[in-house]
Amino acid sequence: MPMRATKPSSFTPALADLQFKSLPLPAIPRKPLRIDVADRIRCEFVEMRGFSPTVEQAARLFQVSREECVQVLKKLVDEGFLRHTADGRYRLPSQQ
Repeated sequence: MPMRATKPSSFTPALADLQFKSLPLPAIPRKPLRIDVADRIRCEFVEMRGFSPTVEQAARLFQVSREECVQVLKKLVDEGFLRHTADGRYRLPSQQ
């Protein structure tokens, strides 16, 4: 088979050839307690009857820092939505 001459092709550079530039992100002050996190945690307790996590377990599950989790759980206890048991777990008041 005879070889044909090919036209030079225009190609896009490979990803490795690109120069990436980091973009500055403005510092966003964080609120002490995010309402969306509190609502999400409240919904999880309602949906998962019998759920009684420790602070560490709840922080991992809800993907928040331990400190933020303590704040939210304390707020929910103060509202009467949750109760804090002697063994360090949080559960709905209707559960024994």
